[in-house]
Amino acid sequence: MAITKEQWAEIEKHLAGLFSSVIFKYGEFEITVTRGRVSESKTSLVVYVDDVIKGAWFIEDKERPSCIPDVWRKRTRAKYTAKSIKDAEKIWGKRRAKKEMPELYEKNEYHVCDFSTAKSLVRQYKKIENLELIKIGGKSFDDYIKVSPWTQ
Repeated sequence: MAITKEQWAEIEKHLAGLFSSVIFKYGEFEITVTRGRVSESKTSLVVYVDDVIKGAWFIEDKERPSCIPDVWRKRTRAKYTAKSIKDAEKIWGKRRAKKEMPELYEKNEYHVCDFSTAKSLVRQYKKIENLELIKIGGKSFDDYIKVSPWTQ
């Protein structure tokens, strides 16, 4: 069942909140999106595949689930800094710099498990075919307070 426009709006609104989680089904995988802390004062939306994030998934790996390129955020980074490129072009000129260093203008692509905004996550997830919405929201903050040992 396809996710409707109204559901996407509700998902985006919910994920923009402080205590948020959404669970999707993508093929054989369960994709859980929750808000997590990146630093002391910064949070982001973290994407778990079957409730797990493994460090080996950040690099191309045989054990890496096939859904990672679709559900994680793609990032790119230049192999050489702008200063290094400029220096090489100054020494050799543009044409010879390309000849001497063929990878001078190439970029590395990799995937990360976090999204900075709910809007960017929803924009990417809308493009995924066969994505099913299972649940909006998990435990609320009040549920965590009730089981906290400090409140008893």
